[in-house]
Amino acid sequence: MYVLITPRRQMGVAVPKDQLSKLPPFKGDVQIVESQCSALGRITREAFILNSVGHARDALPRLLDASVTSMGTQGLIISGIEQIEEAFYFQSWWCRFE
Repeated sequence: MYVLITPRRQMGVAVPKDQLSKLPPFKGDVQIVESQCSALGRITREAFILNSVGHARDALPRLLDASVTSMGTQGLIISGIEQIEEAFYFQSWWCRFE
């Protein structure tokens, strides 16, 4: 699903609502799949931005244990856990059509 994606947290801390719409969004093809996660040692549902180049780095860290937590006329929210280096942080993506 090609959408504009705005991460709603930075290192696990919520971005204030008045600043969310000012952040430049990422444009990409959001995918959600179940796969084996070596970091968690189990199968998890991952949300990610599909790269057209196989060896390119992900535009955003993948969301582990991802789920759609809300949906409405302004888009949808996908929430999960992102891994940055060795730490895990809660993250939500605000996804919307242009």
